[in-house]
Amino acid sequence: MFIKKLLAASLLISAVFSIPAASAATLYPEFPVAFKMGASAKVGQKIFAGLGSAGKSWYVLDLSAPEKQWQALADFPDMPRDAANAVAVGNRIYVFAGQGKINPSDKNLVIFDTVYQYDIDNNSWSKVTTRTPQGLLASAALTLDGENILFFGGVNKQIFDGYFQDYFITADNNKPLQDEVANRYFNQRPQDYLFTAQVLSYNPKKNQWRNIGMDLNPVTIGTGIAVKGNHIHLVGGEIKPGLRSPAVKQIVVKNEDITWKKPVNMPPAHGDMIQEGIAGAYAGYSHDVLIAAGGANFPGAWKQYQAGQLFAHQGLKKTWRDDIYAEVKGKWIVAGKLPVAMGYGTYVQLDDGVLVVGGELQGGAASKDVFLLQWNGKQVEAVR
Repeated sequence: MFIKKLLAASLLISAVFSIPAASAATLYPEFPVAFKMGASAKVGQKIFAGLGSAGKSWYVLDLSAPEKQWQALADFPDMPRDAANAVAVGNRIYVFAGQGKINPSDKNLVIFDTVYQYDIDNNSWSKVTTRTPQGLLASAALTLDGENILFFGGVNKQIFDGYFQDYFITADNNKPLQDEVANRYFNQRPQDYLFTAQVLSYNPKKNQWRNIGMDLNPVTIGTGIAVKGNHIHLVGGEIKPGLRSPAVKQIVVKNEDITWKKPVNMPPAHGDMIQEGIAGAYAGYSHDVLIAAGGANFPGAWKQYQAGQLFAHQGLKKTWRDDIYAEVKGKWIVAGKLPVAMGYGTYVQLDDGVLVVGGELQGGAASKDVFLLQWNGKQVEAVR
């Protein structure tokens, strides 16, 4: 579950893990540091990425360079943060929300409501004089028109901040009290977490937020997002901590008019009886084929939830996934395997596939691996 994953990320030191390349020459060099829960954006042929387990570091990879290498840029100017959103508009990249500590010595985590912009031309950061009107941690963010940034979903800041205040400060390392806080937090219905149902739009030029509609389905956080024209697909995500959605939401946006189509469930992975859903997945297109890959879930959570257990993942093992799915001719199929089970990395859409940058591996370690998910006509393969 996304919230518990963030808690674990704050307590564990990520190990360095890199998947061996198929040959000495690679199209995509590995990331400079073990990387998960970060942010990334594409501008022209340049990929910008950082934050998360990279701390304040910010890097660029020029795909048009004869010898491709990640280059260090100006550090992020505020506290490190996990799961921030980065969206490029013009020659600036806007970084929203994320979670971390206000001071390095703090015990508890908070959701940030700040917005920063990175000026590509000047390699400089500045704080934007605004704040997110709703909790946007774990939201799906994108721009369709190069002017307005849209947000789908997000964790409720009051509830999330309250949970970590109670867990780290009130309980203060008292295991029975911490268990009581966790049980109370997880033993709730999906609607009780008050995830952000409003679809928000932010215009950087006007520095203005707008509420342009509502998610008509169960609200999800930590979804994979894929965009083609004015069509958006939101893949999986959590409908409550520990319980994933098996659905892919389909959205059409024209100006500020939003049309929600009927969600479609992904098929079970090979060997699974049902599709448990995935959070922290990679998503995008390759040769007009919609792809979803990786992420994590708790096998058995839906069975316990449907039996009336609100703490749906209690006693279950979080499992990172290596499954790849593809929508071919309107039908979802199981279309391959990742090199290793992973999720919660960053990814960007390229012309011929989805570029995966880092990710979290089974047990929480971070990966340096960078590869392209590409449809080859029969299945999806990882290209380095």
